[in-house]
Parts: sequence; structure tokens; C-alpha cells
Amino acid sequence: MRFLVVGQDGPRRSALIRHCERAADLKVIGEAEFGAAAIQATRALRPDVLLLNPELPDMSGFDVLRAVRSGPRPLGIIVTPRADHAATAFAAGAFDYLLDPVSSQRFDQAIERVRQRLDSIDGTAGGQPPAGPLPSIATLDASRFPPPKYLVGERQQRLYPIELSRIDYIESDGNYVTIRSGGAEYLSRDSIKRLSAALSEHGFIRIERSLLVNIAAVAYVEIAGQGSYAFTLACGACLHSSVTYRDGILRVLPLSQRGSHRAN
Repeated sequence: MRFLVVGQDGPRRSALIRHCERAADLKVIGEAEFGAAAIQATRALRPDVLLLNPELPDMSGFDVLRAVRSGPRPLGIIVTPRADHAATAFAAGAFDYLLDPVSSQRFDQAIERVRQRLDSIDGTAGGQPPAGPLPSIATLDASRFPPPKYLVGERQQRLYPIELSRIDYIESDGNYVTIRSGGAEYLSRDSIKRLSAALSEHGFIRIERSLLVNIAAVAYVEIAGQGSYAFTLACGACLHSSVTYRDGILRVLPLSQRGSHRAN
């Protein structure tokens, strides 16, 4: 069985690889930190199984599962320390769900279920392997892909790649976030905290606990008093910052205290 290991945490990826190396018939053919790299690697390397962390820098592991779920392979196994991810994992089409840290016994149980499923699939297909040569890990090193410059948003059960430059702002919405772009709204199973760290180098700043703003989308900024600001975006939205995030805002935008100023 051929495995692609997907997740941003090196020690966790290493632990999963060590589990795979215990069995002679398991082979790790690639690793990926970003969801976009995982999707491309899946299409190029054609693994039998994806071992996925649901929290990736550019999208969720659930988004990856939905994007590659076009046939009997690959089977997706979600690996996470959060038990509350189970329902979302199976709704996204995961074959199994492992709580991290993963014990050898639980990993072996999941792999035995995978063997049975793949045997069933191959038996139905007459046991024929995919046509053409299978690329090796040397063909595509998924871990070396640069960070993608887009997010994946969901709307009406469809997934949309959204260029970061097109995003106006991102707002926390319970266990999800809403991505607002050009008057359209997209849902993502992500968190403001993680996106704030991942997108800071792309010009996004957190102005309030639930708001992440693209500086390039800001038309002008006004002082709102008591250390807060009002950000008016080119799309017409007006967002107010919290004094808690004032220092972080001023590190990125050298705003004066004497009036309203253009941000770009």
C-alpha cells in the first residue's frame, strides 16, 4: 500500500511514517505540508491512502479529501488530537479516524480495514493495477511546494480556490470562518488564529478577535477613539478594530493619531 502523509507538524508526520515502516507492505511515497501540495501530489503519485492532519496552513484536511474524492482511491484517514473532528471527517468522506497520539494497535486496526477495502476494490476491478507506470517519490517531492497564494472556500457544496488578493476580509463564524470576496461569501473549516499566522506575510492583519483584513482591500482608516480604528474597505464594508489589537495594527500600518489617513 502506498501512503501520502499530509500535515504541517514534523514530529507527528515522523510518528506516522514510523508506524508505516513497521509493515513490509506499507510504503510512504510522499509528504506534504500544504493542502494544495497534497492535492497535486495525490494526482501525480496516486497513493492508496492519505494520512491527513485536518489543520493545514492553506486549507483543512477535509478540503483535501473533498478535492481528491473522485474514485475508490485514495482512502483518507484523518489523524488529529481533537475528538470533535470525527463527524466532519466522515462527512468529508474519510475512511477512518485516528486520535493522536496514535497507538500501534489502533494504527494496525485501521490498516487492516484498509487492506480489506482495497482487496474488495481490486477484486471488483479484476485485480488490475492502474494503467501506466507509477511515479516514485523522486518524481514529486510534495513537501517542497511553496505556500499557495489562495484559500479554498465552500459554497453550495462546491469548493472554490480564492486568490488571496481577491479576499476583502475573513470573519470568524463559530467553528468556521467566512471568507468575503467581492460581495461573495465562502465557508471554510478553519480558524482565525491559524489563518492570521499563515497569511500575515501576505498582507493580512488581525484587527479584532473575529476579523482578519487584507490591507490591500482597505480604502482608508479613521480613528474611532480609545485606541481603535474604523477600516473602510473598497467593497464598502466598514470594520472596527479592538484596542487589544492596536499594537499589532501599528506594527504593520504606521497610523497617526491625528485624523483619518489613507492606508494605501
